[in-house]
Amino acid sequence: MASLAPLTGAAVSTAVIMYPIDVLRALKMASAGGEGGLSIGGFYQKYGLKGFVSQGVIPEICRATAMRVSKFFFFPIMCNLFWSSDPADTVPWKKGLAGAAATVPEILVISPMEVAKIGLQLDSEGKYKNNANAFIKDIYKKHGIRGCYCGWAGMQYRQCFWTGTYFATLQSWRDCLNPKLKDAGLGTFGSNLVSGFCAGYVAAIPNTPGDVVRSVVQKRLFTEPGFEPHGVGIKSLVQHIRVAGDIVSLRGVTGLWSGFAFKGVHLGGSGALMASLIPIFKDLMGIDYKGA
Repeated sequence: MASLAPLTGAAVSTAVIMYPIDVLRALKMASAGGEGGLSIGGFYQKYGLKGFVSQGVIPEICRATAMRVSKFFFFPIMCNLFWSSDPADTVPWKKGLAGAAATVPEILVISPMEVAKIGLQLDSEGKYKNNANAFIKDIYKKHGIRGCYCGWAGMQYRQCFWTGTYFATLQSWRDCLNPKLKDAGLGTFGSNLVSGFCAGYVAAIPNTPGDVVRSVVQKRLFTEPGFEPHGVGIKSLVQHIRVAGDIVSLRGVTGLWSGFAFKGVHLGGSGALMASLIPIFKDLMGIDYKGA
């Protein structure tokens, strides 16, 4: 439990630093499903530059902090539970499975905040005045708990693939790059930053289709009257498959990677910051953490 302190410090810092990129990512991905909602240009006209650091920022910081703390907290637990070993003694493919399993608790916690965040980012009329509580109350009133978990299948997919790939490859990137980077004068922080970015960026490749589809599903919840959301369960999975088909029909297979330029930077940067900040907060607080 002591590891929660350095993990929280690293997670909050990462969420704040990466938020503007997350806004760009969300707007670009939501556009894959066609018209409706805000484009990047429309967002700028509506909220100005300030919007990129403020619109939906509170639910995002809460969501992203809970998400990152949860995955890094449960990852070593899952390694021990599945394989009876610490992450350092676990082979990459086993780390990947443990990382994927570590995302199940986080999705159940963060889904309402995720829905609120993208809802506020796409609020073209300013109906909710950047108030996440007002948004969630409205969605719950209209759709019940299913509305708060709209897009669950896509979120679970993206978290499993990014987290599993990130933890499976992070140490390999460190082993490959860190000695060379340290010889070049970057030091431990800079070396961890680069290797963490590589792990996070590569993990964004399998992650992106799930995020694109869930973004379109959630945008339809906000913009299409009569759209029926589904919460946790098989109906959500079927809904996402249908929406994925719609995206492919509209934009081709590459449409499933809409916004990857922003997504890769966002997840690469997130992976870089967590990989480099956790050791710093761990040393500052004098707390051991045996995860990534």
